[in-house]
Amino acid sequence: MMKEEQENLIDVDKVNNTPDKIKLIYLGILALDIKLESKVIPKTKSELDILIEYLVELLQKNDEVIRRACSLLEQIDNSDNADYYYGTVKDYLDKFFDLAKSDPLLTIEIDPKNQTIIPLKVLTNLLFYGSKSGKNFLKQQLQCL
Repeated sequence: MMKEEQENLIDVDKVNNTPDKIKLIYLGILALDIKLESKVIPKTKSELDILIEYLVELLQKNDEVIRRACSLLEQIDNSDNADYYYGTVKDYLDKFFDLAKSDPLLTIEIDPKNQTIIPLKVLTNLLFYGSKSGKNFLKQQLQCL
């Protein structure tokens, strides 16, 4: 293999851990009922760059949906019933877990003690990924590629 081809390939050891991060992002997007055209796990750095561009653009276009869900989450967290999720946040969590169990490409096991923490973290991360500096933030999250 030529040196240039080797530089474009992703480190195999790192790839083994990264698909779960990408799957979580896909799950978060789909759980918000945002249409996702592809669920590809990139194999090269150029594929990753294309995926990042696509995701940031998609999240920016759906900024209002993400902001509403995060705003409700913040209201819930600041209320006396912080353990009771309702509305958009409950729908998001339900869809997230259903997809995590049923979608053959996105199946992922979530540690029971982090059952709600992980999807809610993904939700807030989606808000940041869709911001002006979202591209850099997303690259940092997936830098192990």
